[in-house]
Amino acid sequence: MVNIRKNLVSQSIINTVTSGTGNGRKWITIHETDNENTTANADAHGRLQAGGNSRSASWHYTVDEKEAVQSFNHNIKCWAAGDGSGNGNANSIHIEICVNKDGNYKKAVENAAALAKKIMEAENIPLDRVVQHNHWSGKNCPSKIRSGKAGVTWAGFKDILKEVTTVSKPENPSTSNNYYTSNPGKIKVIKTCWQYKGTNFVEGNRVQKVAAGPIEYTVKKIEHTKAGTPRLLMKNGTYMTTNKKYVKKA
Repeated sequence: MVNIRKNLVSQSIINTVTSGTGNGRKWITIHETDNENTTANADAHGRLQAGGNSRSASWHYTVDEKEAVQSFNHNIKCWAAGDGSGNGNANSIHIEICVNKDGNYKKAVENAAALAKKIMEAENIPLDRVVQHNHWSGKNCPSKIRSGKAGVTWAGFKDILKEVTTVSKPENPSTSNNYYTSNPGKIKVIKTCWQYKGTNFVEGNRVQKVAAGPIEYTVKKIEHTKAGTPRLLMKNGTYMTTNKKYVKKA
């Protein structure tokens, strides 16, 4: 579990180096800072953004071997992908991995995977939508991962992420903040979410949006994705999240 510390920028900085609110939050993009200077850790990059980055660039998180520093909320459209108003800038959450010489790069990569998993759960983003910066603009980023010379390849990063995404059932489901592990019977929606036609929660599988309210929905059973993430199979044949940020037992 990676420690996440917020150092959110001011509204004036949001107005200067982002496209404002409205991020679709459909992707996660992995970057590297390319700053090998000593002390160029997550805290330093968080302070850089909070103080006003001199470049026309912005990103949501910076991760090192100790922590992840969040600079922007997920709903902000950061300038990190190099694709203008494309999906990279408009619909992605961006994670920068520190490469400072006095840091532990491999541990930073592991922390980035743990952070990506947490975001995937919170925003219902599937594994196949965790991509490199290169995916959007062709830039050689994350360069160390892409070259594999530092001992981590992109395939290796995805393997780490798959390991992190394997969900084990908590010993005491009644106190869990993450998932239902047994049939909850009926649920209520406490935050707007989607119903899907399969366990793979991608945009193309969306059936209908469900708003928060008093209506009770009947659950037939729990099913799991290939990565082990549980889903609620509803009476109407659609699937819904088990994340208690969105649903609760009726």
